[in-house]
Order: sequence, then C-alpha cells, then structure tokens
Amino acid sequence: MNGNESIAENKLTLFVDIDGVLNTEAHLRRQIKETGRSTNRSWCPTAMAHLKLLVEYYNGQIVVSSTWRYDHSLRQLKELFENNGVPGKYVIGVTPSLIYENSGKVTRGDEIRRWITDNLHTEEIPRYAILDDMDEGLSRFGERFIQCDPEVGLADKEKVKRVAGLV
Repeated sequence: MNGNESIAENKLTLFVDIDGVLNTEAHLRRQIKETGRSTNRSWCPTAMAHLKLLVEYYNGQIVVSSTWRYDHSLRQLKELFENNGVPGKYVIGVTPSLIYENSGKVTRGDEIRRWITDNLHTEEIPRYAILDDMDEGLSRFGERFIQCDPEVGLADKEKVKRVAGLV
C-alpha cells in the first residue's frame, strides 16, 4: 500500500498540508512575541483542536500531502501530530512523491489523485476533503478542496464547517 497503513474505506480521509493549514503564520508570530523565537514543531493549537474534532467525530483518517513528507518518515509525522494534540493513530499515510517518477510537471493534485486511485477502492463515492493553503492542481477536486488562508489555516471555523458539509 505504498507506505500507508490500513485504509478504511468508510472513513473520512483528510489530505492535509502542514504549513499554512496547521502551522499558521499567526501562530508563528505569536510564538515569536511570547518566546522571542518560533519553531515549526509547535503548530497552531486551535487548528489542531479542529483537526482532532474532525477525525474523531467523523471517523476520520489523515493522509499527509505536505512537503514535510519528503523530510519526515511516517513514524516521525505521527509523532509530530501526537506532540501537537492529534493522536498519531489517525495519520495513516502520505501521498506519493510522483515528481521522482515523472519528468513532466507534477502537481499535488496529481499525487492526491494517485493516492485515491491506489487506496480508496469502493463502490460508493469516497469520503474525502483536501486541506491546503495553495492550489497546486487542487481546484479540479471542486468543493472537496478547501483552501485555507495561511494566516489562520484550519483555525478558521468556516473551514471546519465546510468539511462537515461534505460528510
């Protein structure tokens, strides 16, 4: 299954970017103001609480689509989520890095589409949402692409409501 853990097809799959969605610009500034420095290992507590609510309430699972997957193993990503308030058990995989397989232009949307094709084998329409602050080939997913403002990311309650509206 391409480095992914068991996939439950009736679950809500959330494709999650980190910077601009969980690690927000406002939170980084707040860290600097409070401590004199910022760290990208401490993510926005409100965004993380919203993510935890979504995966717990809607029987969710997280697939990391962020570039963080290039520098962190699945185990390390699980630890980062755990350290930021979302149990690592919800992080079940990462999207494939197609840039290494293709010589042409590859978008994050291509990588998510591949993950869906490879992992969500179901007769029903798969339950998923994509949380990202940039449209890298993601607008083709229509309402399932929820673009976050990098200033506040998933701390924005309206984004949580949009995910809930898809379920």
